Amino acid sequence: MDKIFNTDRTALEKLMADETICWGTVDRLARTEEGMGYMMLTLAKNLDIGIKAGGEKCVIYAPEADCDNPNLRLMNLMGRRIPFVICGIDEDKGWLTCSRKRAQELLKTSMLQDLQSGRIYEGEVVGFSRYGGYVEVGGVTGHIRNSDFTTDHSDIREYMKMGDRLEVRCKEISASDGYIFWEAVNKQHRTKPLTFDFEPDTIVLGNVVRIANFGQSTGVFVNLQLGIDALCPMPRDLEIEENSRVSIKIESVTPGKRPTDPPRIRGRIIRVS
Repeated sequence: MDKIFNTDRTALEKLMADETICWGTVDRLARTEEGMGYMMLTLAKNLDIGIKAGGEKCVIYAPEADCDNPNLRLMNLMGRRIPFVICGIDEDKGWLTCSRKRAQELLKTSMLQDLQSGRIYEGEVVGFSRYGGYVEVGGVTGHIRNSDFTTDHSDIREYMKMGDRLEVRCKEISASDGYIFWEAVNKQHRTKPLTFDFEPDTIVLGNVVRIANFGQSTGVFVNLQLGIDALCPMPRDLEIEENSRVSIKIESVTPGKRPTDPPRIRGRIIRVS
């Protein structure tokens, strides 16, 4: 490693000084003795940026993993090709300390004018949330809500899987933290009827996906299957939180107006699993 450092040292110091964005694939996850997670990748030979030997190990500690999500699970980046900048050379450990967070900030700044102009990008689906999915464009990740992916509020997971690509444009940028929200250029619409077998007076399992205050009452939305939620009143004797696994007793099932619409299901939470 010392020989590699010596061969590439001048180039490495210039990359650090210029905050040049490099790219690499995450191939290992580990933890320090203190328990902090980090990921490792390898700096490839690249004569365009002066890296003649390559092979330097690059380490990104958890706090430098993402500019928008400080609690990002590093496992979500395993095997992914990511941007990073080199922050320092750790002679004792024989690796480079790097930051994906800083690279994302630089990329987002350089994209800002195009984002605001409505430029169309091809993005990659890199994750899902309760309300939509995460789409990465050129190393920068943003959220796409189900309502910005479909015309009927169906779930993005009905149409896309991890690694799928789609055309998006920036819908808005959060004024508080600069987070990007995408919208699909070509919105989807459910064309096949939803199949389900939920009936009144039966007990089923589900996951709490949203708790809503309706003024005089609080409602709990429980996801029963992809695209189908049940609305339940907040129970007085149970502690309910988002992501809780619960058993509900179905009280009514009303079909949607169209075959492709989800049914309207009302129920009562009887147990937290």
